[in-house]
Amino acid sequence: MKKFFNEDNARMNYKDYITLMFIIIIYGILSFYRLGSFNNPNTFQNFQAMNSVIIKFDKLEDIIKMKVFNGDKNAVYQIYTSLDNKKYKFVTSVVGEGSFAWDDLRIVSKGKYLKLLFLEDSSLGEISFYDNNKKRINIKDIKYKDKKINTLTDEIDVIPKQISYFNSSYFDEIYFARTAYEYTKNLETYEWVHPPLGKLIQAIPIFVTQKMTPFNYRLMGNISGILMIIVMYYFGKLLFKERKYAIFSALLISLDTFHFVQTRIGTVDSHLVLFILCSLYFMCKFIKNKNNVDLFLSGLFFSLSISVKWTGFYGGLALTIIYFIYHIKDKKINFDFFIKGMLFFVFLPLTIYFGLYLMFPNNRINYTNNIENVIKQQQDIYNYHSKLESDHYFSSKWYTWPLGYKPVWYHNQVIDANRRETISAIGNIVIWWMGIISFLYLIIKFLLKKDRKAFFLIVVILSLFLPYSFINRQMFLYHYFPVLPFLILSIVLMFKDIVNKFKLNIIIPIYLITVFIFFLIYYPIISGMIVDNIYIDNLKIFSSWYF
Repeated sequence: MKKFFNEDNARMNYKDYITLMFIIIIYGILSFYRLGSFNNPNTFQNFQAMNSVIIKFDKLEDIIKMKVFNGDKNAVYQIYTSLDNKKYKFVTSVVGEGSFAWDDLRIVSKGKYLKLLFLEDSSLGEISFYDNNKKRINIKDIKYKDKKINTLTDEIDVIPKQISYFNSSYFDEIYFARTAYEYTKNLETYEWVHPPLGKLIQAIPIFVTQKMTPFNYRLMGNISGILMIIVMYYFGKLLFKERKYAIFSALLISLDTFHFVQTRIGTVDSHLVLFILCSLYFMCKFIKNKNNVDLFLSGLFFSLSISVKWTGFYGGLALTIIYFIYHIKDKKINFDFFIKGMLFFVFLPLTIYFGLYLMFPNNRINYTNNIENVIKQQQDIYNYHSKLESDHYFSSKWYTWPLGYKPVWYHNQVIDANRRETISAIGNIVIWWMGIISFLYLIIKFLLKKDRKAFFLIVVILSLFLPYSFINRQMFLYHYFPVLPFLILSIVLMFKDIVNKFKLNIIIPIYLITVFIFFLIYYPIISGMIVDNIYIDNLKIFSSWYF
């Protein structure tokens, strides 16, 4: 067993693949469990502003509650009821929860007819009403512009008993999932403030299955989260050569609560972090082996990262510094060095980045069917981010991120007086706080020993983190996500040195057990599990921990 873990070889073999497969299976079971519903409404009716839909019931009803599914356009409307379809009584105004999300609304009104007057262009997928006995009220017909429609009652079997994250979009999914859907339908895309690649990747399962469900628009993010674990194993094996440190690296990212939350929500950060991690892995591999294929792959993944979010450029800063420093040290600054650098890290990224816009031009602000409009789109993206002045309750300052002081509260659903489900993007502080210590260790190690691995990790961490100190707009803890894998590698490096110097092999299992205990205790908070309010409230370490 000792030989199995301590085998000194940076190359992967069948033992590594078996180990990695075991980790992925266990993590995959947890991450895919209740990832999202397979069944949601998939036929939608669009409604124009200041138009009404009239719903007729079989008889006069006491209407107590309404469940309605918002389509690709969030519905904004007023509800009226009538006894005779002539004189209508105003009941309430509604702004939907967001695109592809269920609303559960109390109406409490009597009527044989119900009217929805749309205040904005809206879209609905399914609708149902309930009486005092929680029994579904039979709908006789629905008319829009004097024509009968059935798109709001043709998928009644998918109406959920309990509305939750499982069957509804939450947080920024209302933008990203909607845009992924619009790509599959060749519609004008709603979310335009980031490049298209992340949403195109998110759209793949939707396009293949032709079903717009929570499982489908979260699937690719979860897969990227799993791939991250694989890359971390490879990275650990490359840097530290022993299998136990590769396992250590993979387990730490697997057991980080923030990684778990952020890769299960239908946004694009999973792909961003995966591509940044891959680009730096292949750069590290190139520095070691001087293989041009690795350099090309580093440039390719850098190209993909900036095509998801501009944050990928921070990874590019690290790549540039590392590429130059190691060539300067090896005295290989020559024509070949500049050609490969320009080819793989300038021309390739520009080709992919601009090519994606030209291939998928239906952007909301600019129809990007030519280079001029693509450039205009970049100007609009920059103006949006640089001038964004709105404040958000869960935004946080960049210098608080390493402590995990203020998580992003993504979802909360009350089940009854004593129970609820919640999802909060908190970091595993056993990892995050140790990451602060390990980063300080990196600096000391580099200053004393000029250690190349320490230098590599310092450059990457600072490149991905420090640029945020110059940004004045609101920011969130998920902006720190790209730093996390490299903090984990710094922890592994520190523990490796402790084990080698003091022969304390037991310290790694003890630390991993502590990390696992935190993950286990907070699993209900990161997975949306229904638990008692008392359990949830007792886990708040800081007053700023919202869940």
